[in-house]
Amino acid sequence: MKQYNLDYFETSNWTFALVKNGKIIYRSKKEGLRPLLFCLKEKRDKLQNATVYDKIIGRAAACLMIYGRVKSVMTPTISRSAIAEFKKHKIAVTCRSTTGKIMNKKGDDLCPMEKLSQNKKPEQFARMMMEK
Repeated sequence: MKQYNLDYFETSNWTFALVKNGKIIYRSKKEGLRPLLFCLKEKRDKLQNATVYDKIIGRAAACLMIYGRVKSVMTPTISRSAIAEFKKHKIAVTCRSTTGKIMNKKGDDLCPMEKLSQNKKPEQFARMMMEK
């Protein structure tokens, strides 16, 4: 069974990968929450107890991963609020660096999805996103 690690994914051009039982189940080059939302809608059973690689993880992504019941996450960059959520739910985190906030593409404000996830429980935020 192949062991995938953060180094492996950082050298790829993927932004997201879903790994379960040593196999890459799904991978994507799309940005934002799109790959994760796809997995929640189309591969929900595969998310449970899986490892997710995501290029950047903020609280919004963390909420969706918690809702999907992942076992662990790997990322080059993660927000402190995402780490706090993962700790509450006993999900293992492998990261290179932490940041206070995930910013929008312009870098002049908080990411819109981060704003949307504030003051919401993971399940509440995930259900709201699944309806869109």
